[in-house]
Amino acid sequence: MKLLIYLMWFPVTLLLLGMSLTLLFQEKRVSPNLSLSSIALADEVNAITVNPILVQNPPTRDIRISALHRFLQEINSPLLNHAEDLVTVADTYGLDYALLPAIAMQESGGCRTIPENSHNCWGYGIYGSKVTRFSSYPEAFDRVAKTIKETYIKSGLTNPTLLENKWTPKSSGSWSYSVNFFMSKIHQYEQQTPAS
Repeated sequence: MKLLIYLMWFPVTLLLLGMSLTLLFQEKRVSPNLSLSSIALADEVNAITVNPILVQNPPTRDIRISALHRFLQEINSPLLNHAEDLVTVADTYGLDYALLPAIAMQESGGCRTIPENSHNCWGYGIYGSKVTRFSSYPEAFDRVAKTIKETYIKSGLTNPTLLENKWTPKSSGSWSYSVNFFMSKIHQYEQQTPAS
């Protein structure tokens, strides 16, 4: 009887091993096709995390203003009437026009929650009880954009992921993820805006 068990054990073990390996290799071949939504999500995340903040050849100015206006209107931002100012300051410093509004979304919900009379939507110079205040949104746009260009970009921090390490080092990736997400969202509006 023991001999029969030993004789059966070897072929059954080989059969089970073969079936396990077959299933394993089939799963590896099939799993990418089964999780297309996961791949699409991963592609979206990858697309989100590579937004450069410098612009070489900006798209048509009117399209950017219209796209930004639509975005700011949708989120009910106090910056709504400043879409053209935001594009102008971005062009002045060679930045992606979506960067300042995207940082404002992350820091203050698009300027909906800011220290009183500060015009500071970016968390710029806000530490504990210290609050940097600006006399107007355009003044804030210029100061924040100039600082990003002269302090951050000149140090090689050329995308939100790199910028985060100095802007808000304790964030651990969530800040840059949000900024990249909002930049991508604004660029989607741009793609949906017909040229004038």
